[in-house]
Amino acid sequence: MLYLIGVLILKPILLVYGRPKVYNRAALKHKGKVIYVSNHVKMSDPLWIVTITTRFIHFMAKSTLFSSKLMRAIFRMLLCFPVNQRTADTKAIKQAVELLNKGKAFGIFPEGHRSSTERDMDALDKGCAFIALRADAPIVPIYFVHHDRRFGQRMKAAVGDPIYPSEVKARCPGKKPVDAVNAAITDAMMTLRDIAEAM
Repeated sequence: MLYLIGVLILKPILLVYGRPKVYNRAALKHKGKVIYVSNHVKMSDPLWIVTITTRFIHFMAKSTLFSSKLMRAIFRMLLCFPVNQRTADTKAIKQAVELLNKGKAFGIFPEGHRSSTERDMDALDKGCAFIALRADAPIVPIYFVHHDRRFGQRMKAAVGDPIYPSEVKARCPGKKPVDAVNAAITDAMMTLRDIAEAM
C-alpha cells in the first residue's frame, strides 16, 4: 500500500520536474520476471527507475537501513529487502530469485554503491549476473544522466534491449557463465552511457 501511495504521489512530481527523455522506452515494457539494472549516482535513482517504468519493482537495500523496527517496516512496505554488502548474502540472493520466479520485477545497482562521478562507473559486482542465471531472468540495463542537471533541464535515460543469460551462456562456452553475463551487462552499460550523454 505504501509503495502504491508513493507512486501515485511522487511519480507525477518527478515526471513534471525531470521530464525524463528516454531512449528505447519500449524495452522497459517487459512482462513477467525481469531485472532492471542501472548506474547509481544519486539516492533518488530507485525512484527514477520506478518513474520511467510501469512495473512494481522490488529492490535490494543495504542492511544498515533496516536497523530499527520502524525502518524495517517502512522499507518492506516499499518492496525493499536487506542485503549484507560485506558478505555473499545467500539469503538476499535466494529472496531475489524467488521473487523473479514468481514473475516479479527486480531492481539492482550492480556497482553496489553510489559512484563518485556520473561518467565513471565502478566495476560491477557479479551478484546481479548470478541472480539472473539462477532465475533465468532477462536483464534490462538503464543508464541515467542527471547528476549535473540544472533546474529546467531534462533527465536522460538510455535503455538497452534485454540481455538473456541463457543466450549469453550459449555464446561463450569457454567462459564462466557468471563472468560472461557480467561482461555483457558491463558492455551494455558502457554503450548506453555514450547514447545517454549524446541525447
